[in-house]
Amino acid sequence: MTYQSIIRQESSFKYWAPVAYTRLLIYTGVMVTRTMIRGIFGRLPKGQTLHEGITIAFLRLVMGGRILSVMQARKMLLLTNKMVEARTGTLSQSSKDMWANKVSGKGWEGYWIPFKDQIHHQVPEKSQDHVTDIGVGCDVVFLAIHGGGMVMGNALMFLQCYKSWMKVIQKKHGLKVGFLSVEYTLSPEAPYPTALNECVAAYQHLVDTLGIDPKRILMCGDSAGGNLCVAAALKIRDTLPTTPLPAGQILFSPWMMCSLPVTDSPDDYITSSGGGLFVKCYIQNSAEASTSIYTSPLRASTLDGLPPQLIFIGGVETLRPSIERYVAKAKSEGVDVRTVLKEEKPHDYALIAEVGGHEGVREANEAIATFVLEARERYVGARE
Repeated sequence: MTYQSIIRQESSFKYWAPVAYTRLLIYTGVMVTRTMIRGIFGRLPKGQTLHEGITIAFLRLVMGGRILSVMQARKMLLLTNKMVEARTGTLSQSSKDMWANKVSGKGWEGYWIPFKDQIHHQVPEKSQDHVTDIGVGCDVVFLAIHGGGMVMGNALMFLQCYKSWMKVIQKKHGLKVGFLSVEYTLSPEAPYPTALNECVAAYQHLVDTLGIDPKRILMCGDSAGGNLCVAAALKIRDTLPTTPLPAGQILFSPWMMCSLPVTDSPDDYITSSGGGLFVKCYIQNSAEASTSIYTSPLRASTLDGLPPQLIFIGGVETLRPSIERYVAKAKSEGVDVRTVLKEEKPHDYALIAEVGGHEGVREANEAIATFVLEARERYVGARE
């Protein structure tokens, strides 16, 4: 499937906007009713609220690939992100400008989110008025790569999460962290390896251009962003032998593009139909991409040499089997992998309170802070 064929499919009557959105509205009503009935009869996962169940059901429709086209799903995901931003106080452009600076380099662009002291309430009016060079004033720099199936999402969709990590890590361990969030080009407009190359280029900019010690850098990514994190590390390991890998990686429900059949979880919003469509958009008809270890890290002959990884897994998420296959492979090949498995939780529960609950996010933040501290201690120990 090429970009042209994908666009032709997107233009079909099935995805004609009035038809698609009407079907979405009807199916949403059905799914809400079904979720409410499951809640009444105690069939929702333990601890899941009705609000979380309805949100999961709606996202399942949006990202399922059967009702909305990729472009329409992008718009709906943007709308849901706006609702989250409204709750967290980052909806307006001015609220984003207070935290993030648009930056770019050779072969990449994104946003630099510098450290700000939230403990003592010393947040300046606008980041643009107090521009801080990338990495300056930070003990640890995150290279952040967002998810969205390679076809949707944006570099600031988890801005509130980054702010929370920043505050928790400072409060618990006195460390200052900043984030370079990559705004990679989406598929199907730019298929593999565009996004991967942009992420590698951003990492090279940190290490080679700015001279930031890799032992001060952590990569983080969710879902497709987790895939890009691991793929970038593999590509750096294999093709840039003089460029050291980062101190660690934090992966949230990483999408490994496993070629084995996927069984949909009734309690998750990730589906095999949606995943199949996203794979087509990303790989298209490239023979190289279809067999590359940089699209599916499970194909790698060895994962040896990858940095320590902290991986969050939802107990009821559709991708759980493939993530656990990756974890088993990585551990058997010498990678320091730690997992946080939260039973009864869906995809990306550790980032999105609307689907996983605030307690799950809080616990994840604590685990992240500990992982960052350990990475920092390895860096300090190496210098002594």
